[in-house]
Amino acid sequence: MRSPFAGTRFFYGWLVVAAAFLVLWITQGITLAGLTVFDEVLLDTIRKNSTIEGLRGAFKFRDTITMLTAGLLSPFVGALADRIGVRPLMVFGLLLLACGTFLYSKVAGLGQIYGIHAVLGTSLGFCGLVLNIIIVSRWFVRRRGIAIGIVLAGTSLGNAALPQLNTWLIAELGWRSAFMYLSLLPLALIPVVIFIMRERPSDLGLEPLGGAVGSVGHANDGPIGGMSFHDALRTSNFWILGFIAMGGFYAVLAMATHLFLHMRGQGFDVQTAANGITVMFLLGLVGKLGSGILADRFGDKRVLVGSLSVMCCGAWLLISTNTTTFWPALVLFGLGWGGLYTLLQLIVADCFGLKDLGKILGTITVLNTLGGAMGPFVTGILYDTFNSYTVSFSVIATLVLLATLLATRLGLVPHR
Repeated sequence: MRSPFAGTRFFYGWLVVAAAFLVLWITQGITLAGLTVFDEVLLDTIRKNSTIEGLRGAFKFRDTITMLTAGLLSPFVGALADRIGVRPLMVFGLLLLACGTFLYSKVAGLGQIYGIHAVLGTSLGFCGLVLNIIIVSRWFVRRRGIAIGIVLAGTSLGNAALPQLNTWLIAELGWRSAFMYLSLLPLALIPVVIFIMRERPSDLGLEPLGGAVGSVGHANDGPIGGMSFHDALRTSNFWILGFIAMGGFYAVLAMATHLFLHMRGQGFDVQTAANGITVMFLLGLVGKLGSGILADRFGDKRVLVGSLSVMCCGAWLLISTNTTTFWPALVLFGLGWGGLYTLLQLIVADCFGLKDLGKILGTITVLNTLGGAMGPFVTGILYDTFNSYTVSFSVIATLVLLATLLATRLGLVPHR
């Protein structure tokens, strides 16, 4: 089948990028930062039906369930996508996300919340990060950094926009009705996945931008299949990237899920606390787009080390309760984690190629998820123990410092 776009200057892959961007905008925004502005009302609801001491840690265990469920599914879903395609899995994931969001409107206790987050985690496994990176990587060899950066910007915009939308919905309609309306958003994405996304350029009689499918390195290098999954496991790069993913995403999710409550504890009002989340994720957006562009020009490793260094500075500054340094620290942290988020996905695709990308990226996502899953829960437990976020944020800063040092030990990644 010859594509109507064949022979034209417009490359259809950019529409695939736009569709993946929208999917991550909604899926990440609903399940991460958008959810945190409900925390106070949910904690008040749970306290009426629970005698648990140190409730914050138990409450934040919901995010651990989400991340573990999504992460443990990632290798299975990645391998399944290599065999049957991305789009059917995404549709299934969006349906699950709509169901889980709607069920939140009926919540009365912790047990229900845990069950809902198992559903949300499953939905993210089927329509979250891994599948969107896989489908976009198939369409691009040249400009892959920019393409992945744009897609991942959807996570930042979703996490910046949803707290604002949800704060307004709660004020206007009440929190239960807010969840009902939010459940419609994933359903609206299903036509986008069905009618705009395409699995591979060959489905439309096209080639990937800059080379044949599976290419890594320069576009004129010719088709290269990349490493097998088992060969990748034997490289030091794989395990360095795995640890960076674990430590980095412990830090990111710990900060993202506790920032609203931390700011409320520091005396900020509800709207300002919601604005803090928005600032963090908007700066993450700048970091994601900027790092993708810089990586295409200066190389992946340099930009990764730079991003982690900026994030590390912000993390150490956030330990202080000084409100003067709070906003600059948040800006640095947001910029740095945005770069980390993009560079991890990009380096995996560039280091190991597309041959077994689903399995490799899925396995690194498991390690990523283990760190991310511990972050919200352990941070909550430490808060319950010390009645302060000082120790929690010190752990975050130390992990980012270790990730920065490890990034300098990565083997050279080919400049595309």
